[in-house]
Amino acid sequence: MIKGILKFSIILSLVCSFTAMANTDLSYLPSATKWYQHIDAIGKFYLHKDARGVPVGNFPTWRCNDGSLRNQKLCKGETKLFGMENIFDLDYVRMQSRQTFAYGALFNLTGNHEYLKLHNAGVNWLINQAFLDNGSFNLLFKNGKAVNQNEAAKTAQDLSYALVGIAMNAYLTHSKRSLEVIKKAQKYIYDKYYSKEKDLLLWCFEDSHFDKKTQLELVASLDQLNAYLLLSLRLFDDADQKHFVKVIQNTINAINKNFYDKDNNRFHGCIDNKKCFNYLTGRHTDYGHTVKAFWMEYLAASMLHDQKLKDFAENGIKTTLNRALASNNIEWFEADSKEQASWWVYAELDQAALSLALAKKRSMSNTLNNFIDTYTDYQYGELKDYLKAHYWRNGFHSSEHALIGLLLSNAIRYEQCTDEKCRFDNQTTLYFAPSDNSTNYTPYLFDGKVEKVQKSFDGKVIKVTYSKLSLPKL
Repeated sequence: MIKGILKFSIILSLVCSFTAMANTDLSYLPSATKWYQHIDAIGKFYLHKDARGVPVGNFPTWRCNDGSLRNQKLCKGETKLFGMENIFDLDYVRMQSRQTFAYGALFNLTGNHEYLKLHNAGVNWLINQAFLDNGSFNLLFKNGKAVNQNEAAKTAQDLSYALVGIAMNAYLTHSKRSLEVIKKAQKYIYDKYYSKEKDLLLWCFEDSHFDKKTQLELVASLDQLNAYLLLSLRLFDDADQKHFVKVIQNTINAINKNFYDKDNNRFHGCIDNKKCFNYLTGRHTDYGHTVKAFWMEYLAASMLHDQKLKDFAENGIKTTLNRALASNNIEWFEADSKEQASWWVYAELDQAALSLALAKKRSMSNTLNNFIDTYTDYQYGELKDYLKAHYWRNGFHSSEHALIGLLLSNAIRYEQCTDEKCRFDNQTTLYFAPSDNSTNYTPYLFDGKVEKVQKSFDGKVIKVTYSKLSLPKL
C-alpha cells in the first residue's frame, strides 16, 4: 500500500513538473543528467595517468586518442599527421595552459577535488616555470626545460593563451598572485605588440617556422578578450578594473576598425594579403572566428552597458548563426564551403546561440543534443574528431562548451517554469576554491541570483547555487 502511494506521488510530481513546462517545447536542451554524463566523459581523458605530466602540472602536449602518451609517430588508427611529426618533442605552453583551464572548468562543474588538484598544479607550473619577470612567457619546452626562443618570434596569440589557465584560476579562487600575473602580462603584451600606426596588435616581429612578421591576424587581438580580459575583468579592484575596461574598449575598436567587413557583416581572419579577403581561401574565414568575435563583443557590451555595441554584436551573431545552421536544424556548418563544423567551431556557434537564447533574442535550434550525441567519446574521454591532443588542441573548447551548455540550458528551462519544484530543479550549482573571504563568485562569464552558499567542512571549497542567470554586468 505504502509503495503504491509513493509510486503514485512520484508519478504525480513528474506530471506536474511536465505540465508546468508543457507550454514550451524545450527538448532541444539536453537534460542536466545528459550534460553531466558528457562532462564526465570529457574529464575521463584528463584524468588518465598520462595526462598529468612529469612533474604533475607539466601537462604533455601530445597524446594518443586513447589518452596514452604519444611515443611513436602514428598512434593506433592514424593515417596522416600533416607534418606534425617534426614537433612531437616539443611541449607548447598554450596547450598546457588550456589544459589547466579545462581542469578548472571541470572542477567548477563537479566539485571533484582531483580536478582542483590538477588545476592548481598546472597554475603553479605555468607561473613558476613559464612566466618571466618582464611579463612574457617561455612558450616552448623540451624534456621539461624551456627552449630558447627569441622574444621577437613569440606571437601575441600565444602569449594570450598562456594566460587562459591562470585567468580560470583567478575566477575560481580570486588568487592575488594570478591577478598580478594577468596584469603584468597584459601590460607586456600591449606595450610590445600594439602598433599606433596600424592601430592593432601585431602578430610577431621575427619570422619562425610557422609564423611571419608580416602577418596581421584577427586572433592577435581577439584572443586577448577570449583568453583572459573578459574572464578577469570583474575580479579587479576599481583602479585596475578601469584600466582593463579601457583595454577592452580599445581592443574591440581596433578589431572592428581593421577586420570587420561591413558589406558581409563578418570578420576577416587576416588583412595582410589579397587571399585574406576571400572567404574561401583566407586564413580563419570559418564561422567560428567570426561568431567568437561577435560573441566576445556581445558579452563585453553587456558588461560595459554599451547598447550600441551590443546591438551591433547581436546582429552579427544572428547573421552568422543563420549562415552556419544546416537545413536539418540540428548541426552547424564550418564555413561558406558548407562542410560539417569541426568540434571547436561547433562549440563557438553553440555558445553564442545559447547567449542570445538566454537574452530572448533568438530561439535555439537542436544543435546541443547533436553535439553531445555526435562528438562525445564515452570510452576514452573527450570529443571525437581526429586528434584529441596536439599543439593546437586539448580541453579548452570542450570544457568551456560543457560549462556554458549546462549553465544556460538550466537557465532557459528555469525561465519557463511555473512552479517551485521546476525552478528548484533547474537551478545550477558551481564550485569554487576561495583564497579570500569574497562572496563575489559569478557563474562564469554570466550573472545570476545566488540562492545558496555552502562551505566544505574544511572551508576550502564553496558550493554556490544560482538561479535567474542573465548576461553579465559590472
